[in-house]
Amino acid sequence: MTTDEIAKLVTSNVPAGAKAYRLVQERAGCLYYVPSQDAPPLCLSPFELGGVPPGVYGVLFVDGAKEFVLKTPINVVVESLFPVVHASAAAPLAMEAAEVGHSLEIEKLNADTLMVRGGAQAFNDNLAFYANFQRALGLHSAASLRIENERIELMAKSVRTMLATQAEMHEASRQQLEKNKTPPPPPNWENIVAAGAPALAAMYTATIAAITKTAPVKVSGTAEPLAPESEKLKVIYEALGNFSSKERLEAMLKDERKLKEWMKMVQGLIKDEAADQEPTDAE
Repeated sequence: MTTDEIAKLVTSNVPAGAKAYRLVQERAGCLYYVPSQDAPPLCLSPFELGGVPPGVYGVLFVDGAKEFVLKTPINVVVESLFPVVHASAAAPLAMEAAEVGHSLEIEKLNADTLMVRGGAQAFNDNLAFYANFQRALGLHSAASLRIENERIELMAKSVRTMLATQAEMHEASRQQLEKNKTPPPPPNWENIVAAGAPALAAMYTATIAAITKTAPVKVSGTAEPLAPESEKLKVIYEALGNFSSKERLEAMLKDERKLKEWMKMVQGLIKDEAADQEPTDAE
């Protein structure tokens, strides 16, 4: 049917109150509306025909918010309203579209391949960098360990030297303490005084003879050992003390009083020695 035929059929059967219409088609048990129900319907005056694919459609009249059909439905056959492109004409377009799609797929595949290769190369570079880093870290750790071992060895050597030195110092201190605990025995002054008494008497007589310009008195015999507790031994110690140093001897010779006292002391010793020898000579 042409557009005029469709318009004549629809407008000649418009019910009272209807102002618009829709074309309806059933497909697989479902109704399809042209225009759709959420769009405004087609106008009856002036008549409008929607752009629909070819086919048989029923007419649904619209009265405001109410949609209805006549008791005897009206069906119209819509023929092609637009130019038809046959398969022979569309083949080159389809072939070109297929080639374009294939080329796009190849480009996408190439792009994906390049992306995968780039990721693999980056991963290999990261592995190589990590291996080099681990190698450098190992060399650094080995050098640090060697330096630390040398430092520990030097510290141990210095500690051993210090301990040996301290042991030697302790041994020397121990020996010195042992010496301090057991001092050497004092000299036997009794034998020394007994042996030096005749020489002291001879020195005294020679000194008196030189001072008085008289003949020296001969002193013979040896002094008998004296006990440290005797009074004579104390006097002899005191007399010998003036000869213990050069300073004391010079001080005594310069002091006339001390010289006289020393001479009296020695005279007393000589007299005692002579008194002890007289009973021996008489025998």
